[in-house]
This record gives sequence, structure tokens and C-alpha cells, in this order.
Amino acid sequence: MGKISKDMRELIVLKRLEGQSLRMIGKCLKIGHSTVAQIWKKYLAKNSTDDLEKSGRPFKSTVRDRRMLCRTSRNQPFLTARQLGEATDISQKVSIRTIKRYLSSSGLHGRMASRKPFLTAAHVRNRKKWCWAYLNMETQKWKDFIFSDECRLQTYANVTRLVRRPKNCKYVMKYVVPTKKYGGVSIMVWGAIKGDGSRILVRCPKRLNSTQYQEVLDAGLFQIYDSDSVFVQDNAPCHKSESTMKYLNKKNICLLSDWPPQSPDINIIENLWSILKSKVDKRSPKSASALWKAIEEEFYSIPDSVIINLYTSIPRRLQAVLKSNGCHTKY
Repeated sequence: MGKISKDMRELIVLKRLEGQSLRMIGKCLKIGHSTVAQIWKKYLAKNSTDDLEKSGRPFKSTVRDRRMLCRTSRNQPFLTARQLGEATDISQKVSIRTIKRYLSSSGLHGRMASRKPFLTAAHVRNRKKWCWAYLNMETQKWKDFIFSDECRLQTYANVTRLVRRPKNCKYVMKYVVPTKKYGGVSIMVWGAIKGDGSRILVRCPKRLNSTQYQEVLDAGLFQIYDSDSVFVQDNAPCHKSESTMKYLNKKNICLLSDWPPQSPDINIIENLWSILKSKVDKRSPKSASALWKAIEEEFYSIPDSVIINLYTSIPRRLQAVLKSNGCHTKY
């Protein structure tokens, strides 16, 4: 319940002076018994129903100022606190720190923005259409689909790391994450997974064209492909080129041809890359040979159950895309 008006407080006191009980007054006026008791207690102590003087420093900004600040932040969520203060003129009244406090108290906390592929209206339509088409497929059938993709790993990944350090030690070597220009040594790999937990990994050239991609498929795909398999790849140029399509037809590869563009949240191997990067980063390889050794060992050491669980998540992913109306999901 909101603030009790002065007229209502006076009516409560009047009824109490007439001899009515606190519980009866609350029931009659549809106000909580404890609220009625507090108003009566305040009257007995101060002999008044007026608002008491508030403790603490009064606001420099008005309620309207704070409402405008929050409205502007919701309409333009990427503006900083300083930019929001300038846009609403509230920065002339209060500090940037106070603006941040106003925003936080309204649930508008500063967060790291998620990085997701750019989606056009056509991408959204295609994602929805594809998910509706495959939504009712049995989970068991998905296990014959071979999900594949490329991934780049490097010796000095530019990732955000959490560190706990004492004050004034920000630049002490012990608490600093070392970086290298251009990210150090990097390796491109191609991988594929199947519903029983089997997988294959192939080292790739730094940049793939159609011919090199076909050589990678020769080296890796046929180790897990069989007559019941359906091959899944995204819409990268070297994947969808005329040359690659002829190659897949010649090799009698059953290809899922209607994969929706900009949909890494449906391609479950993306989650495996995330796990692999985390494991390799913990080993901190310093050279190309050490990096490749770490990639191979960590990739094949991932439990089969992880891949099997990724396959069982596919129906949930399709439902999440439809629930978001074809837009981004948590996956």
C-alpha cells in the first residue's frame, strides 16, 4: 500500500477516539492492523497526524528528474552515466556517482553487453521458419546429425579475467594478465561431433578457401560419417561455394541444406569450442607446438556425456528461438 493520506490518518484517530478497536478500524477502512496501530501510536506520542521531519540530506534532484533519467536510459541503454546526465541536464544538480546510484536503485545496473551476431529481418524470419520445421523431430534422430565448424585458438587470448588483489596493486606483475600484440600464436581448427559422443579434430590453414576446406573434410569428416549421417555446416563462403557443393555431391554427403544464417546458438559445437578454449587457456601454452598439443589433448579429453547433453539440448534451443520470436537466445 502507498502512503496513507493525512485525511485518512485523521479519520483513523477520530474513530479510535470514538472507542473503536484498532482491528475494527483497519477492517472498516481496509488498512492493515499494524498500519493503524502505528498511526495511533504516533498520535499518542506527538499529539498530531502531520508528517514528521525527515532525517538525512534532501534530494537535490526532483522525482521528475529521476524518472526522466531512467526513461532515457531505457530508451538508449548504451549511454554512459555521464552521457545520460548531460542528456537530461541532471548532471548540473548531482554527481556522476549519484546518477549511477539512481539508475541502480531503479534496476538499471551496468553490465557487460552480450556479443551476438547481427540479425536482419530476413535472418529472423529464416530462423523462425527453420525452428518450426524441425521442432517436432525426435531427439534420437538428432544424434545422426554431424555438427561441424571452425574455431581459432591462440596462445594469448584476449579474455577478461577476475583477479583478487590488495589496494594500490593494480599494476603489480603478479596481478596483471599478460598480453601480446596480435594475440600471439594462433591455430585454426575444424571439428565435428556426433550424437554418441564421437568427434574429430583437424588442424587447418590460417585462412580457408574452398579447396583447402575440401581437403580438411577429406582428412576428418569420413572418420565419423556413415550412411545414416546428416552433415551440418554453417553458411561460410568456403562452405557454400559452388566448388564445395559439387564436392559434397560427388562424395554422396547428405547435407542439411537449409541451415539458417547467423545461428550459432543452434549449432551445438559452438558450446564445445567454448569449453575447449577455457581448458586450453588454463594450460597457458607459449608456442605453436605447445598450443596444438594442448588443443588436441583437451578436445579428446572432454567427456562423451558433454556432447550427448548438447544433443539433448537441441529441442530446447529451437523452443528458445521461437520464444524470442527469432531473435537472440541464451545459448
